[in-house]
Amino acid sequence: MSMPLPYVPAAEVAYIGDVTAGQVNRLVDEHLVPDSLFQRDGSVRRVARILAAYARFFFANDAVLQAATRKQVLADLTARVERSKSREQLFGLRLVPHDVDWIVVLPGHGVVIDISSFVAEATSRAKDVDNADRLVISDPEILGGTPCFMHTRVPIDAVLATLDSGEDPASIQVDYPFLTEAHIDAARIYSAVHPRRGRPRQPSDARSTAKLISSGTGRLKLRRS
Repeated sequence: MSMPLPYVPAAEVAYIGDVTAGQVNRLVDEHLVPDSLFQRDGSVRRVARILAAYARFFFANDAVLQAATRKQVLADLTARVERSKSREQLFGLRLVPHDVDWIVVLPGHGVVIDISSFVAEATSRAKDVDNADRLVISDPEILGGTPCFMHTRVPIDAVLATLDSGEDPASIQVDYPFLTEAHIDAARIYSAVHPRRGRPRQPSDARSTAKLISSGTGRLKLRRS
């Protein structure tokens, strides 16, 4: 199986970052992130997977840091990523090497910002997406491209609808013996990454509160240097 591309649709980045596609697009539309983090293929925009971590950081700390400060942090970090020998792997969240420092010191402000936890979380969720792609397929030759479980003609939507109606997973497995918990998780992730029109996904609470580094808590770590 080929490695995942570093540039993907906004919906995938939104899932990985646990934000909305609208928030991902806002970062691009309002030039809040460097241009290297997105590409255009005709009218289709694709964004680097690493933008998931950036988006999570940016919107989770809206009340903590000014937009200009957050923009500068992401610009500094992107410059480091682009200098890394593992640039493509970092852009695709396939690898987080030790040669990239995720801590930014704001000159003249005495503030240090560490977004390593955002990157780690996004990398973990990106792996979940990759695993889902191994268990779900959309092939024009199979039910007209309806997403199905790999090596089957069983639509994931049919199984998810049955589960959401309250059906016991064990009873569904009587009809579909191949079905495992991993398949069900993959179906839910695939459905979120490839949302149907008219049903935008809602993220979980993306407004985690920033804390000072000295407190030992919080995803955004701020400290006085």
